[in-house]
Amino acid sequence: MKVLIVSSNVGRSPSEIMYSFVFDEIFRLAKRGIEVHAGRLKFEGSGFSYGIHFHDIDKKFKLQALLLGFRSLSSYPPVSLIRCPKVIYGEFLYGYHVSNILKKIKPDLIHAHFAWPEGWVSYLAKKYLKQEIALVVTLHGYDILVERSVNYGIRLRKQYDFLVKRVLDEAKAIIVASKAVYEECNKLCNKSKIYLIPNGVDIKRFTPELDTSKFREKLGIQDELVVFTVRHHQPIYGIEYLLRAAPLVLEEYKDVIFIIGGDGPLKKYHEELALKLKIRDKTIFTGYISRSELPYYYALSSIVVVPSLQEAWGLVVTEAMASGKPVIGSDVGGIKDQIINGYNGFLVPPRAPEALADKILYFLKNQDEIKRMGRNGRKLAEEKFDIEKRIDVITSLYEEIKSSEK
Repeated sequence: MKVLIVSSNVGRSPSEIMYSFVFDEIFRLAKRGIEVHAGRLKFEGSGFSYGIHFHDIDKKFKLQALLLGFRSLSSYPPVSLIRCPKVIYGEFLYGYHVSNILKKIKPDLIHAHFAWPEGWVSYLAKKYLKQEIALVVTLHGYDILVERSVNYGIRLRKQYDFLVKRVLDEAKAIIVASKAVYEECNKLCNKSKIYLIPNGVDIKRFTPELDTSKFREKLGIQDELVVFTVRHHQPIYGIEYLLRAAPLVLEEYKDVIFIIGGDGPLKKYHEELALKLKIRDKTIFTGYISRSELPYYYALSSIVVVPSLQEAWGLVVTEAMASGKPVIGSDVGGIKDQIINGYNGFLVPPRAPEALADKILYFLKNQDEIKRMGRNGRKLAEEKFDIEKRIDVITSLYEEIKSSEK
């Protein structure tokens, strides 16, 4: 079995954060004996790493890419051409790059992560070569879901909405992780091609059995309980609402620290908000957390909060569960597939600091519940969200598609 993975920014090692969820998957596919090739929209040079063949673009300008574009114009509706010319050329270049890989390695199927640009350029490459190779697409959220209040979702723009729909029409199989994405996808295409396969984590790496003493010392934490979240500082992830919940918690319970992990465009705003709310001395902004250190942050936490406004899945929830921590999450998207109210955490409305504070205080005042729900979360992660089980299903799907193409 030979598979071309189309993933623009996936890194070459487990230490890279960008598209780490893709690397975790394709690395395991390679370990299962699948010959994995990754077509990237990068200029770092091709190579072989961790059992994966990486194919990078060698030049930023190619006349052949314009030829592909010229031949592909009929695939674009007029509205989709009213975009930045550099973006459209980028699609042509990436599509030409994918077409070259297809000619070179002749894979059994293409697996694109995200409908756009990866799914779209895979479609362009297939059409350019006039090949009937099967296309598998994994939807990850931004390419299918929308949240208008914070301008989230590529389908908010008609130019991209068409491209996403065309990709879903052309795909042989579409992989989704949550019921929310399944339902949205089902509005756009035949449900017979949609496969609901929950995301998973490495339950050996994310575990309660870690020594966190060095990290507590580094962060200046002694016996305080820790409320933890880690997300890119963007509006969609609702970090502001956790910060606004913190003063309500501290009014009743002082011996607690809030750790906000991650970086992003709103980090400065969130730090200033913590000052304004007079909780800065009880809040630690870590900035970027490496993949090697992340399991220790979960392990030292008491409660994990995921206050997102929308989530296709919410891998932070899964990682927290595997780490044996109860989770308070917004009642949206894929978070609803993971949290069972009162069993491994609580679901609360999005944008609701009071509800967040209420559930945080419940745990702080009932610390046996932290342990009970944490154990339950770990059990759920082992039973349902082990990444190896996801790989089992994906490899079976590959074999099914390969057999049907003969």
